[in-house]
Amino acid sequence: MRQEKEAPLTSRIQYLLDHSDLNQTEVAQRLGIDRSAFSRIVSGSRKVSADELSKLADIFDVTTDFILGRSVDLGNIPVAAHFRNGLSLDDLPEERRKAVIDYMEYQKSLYKKEMEDKKKD
Repeated sequence: MRQEKEAPLTSRIQYLLDHSDLNQTEVAQRLGIDRSAFSRIVSGSRKVSADELSKLADIFDVTTDFILGRSVDLGNIPVAAHFRNGLSLDDLPEERRKAVIDYMEYQKSLYKKEMEDKKKD
């Protein structure tokens, strides 16, 4: 059953779907599950296994922490709460603030993965 407030996992998966060229059927195929099972994951009515979470991270080229809604610690790289240019999100509606912060976390996640990949080379 879906809760009123969307869980970070479901909102992040929907965000990734919205910002990719993939549809639910394609993602489900890559996960090795049927579309209806993936649809239930997106809606929050089905839990994601650890294996599926890992595969989702690979499919969308992000970290599992990003999908789970966890902040990515990049040390001295500024985060949404530390705008250095005085930019404020206070005049935006809550959903827009969340979208900006989600996008920043997404970009940080990509950057972190790039840095990890460079270390492997």
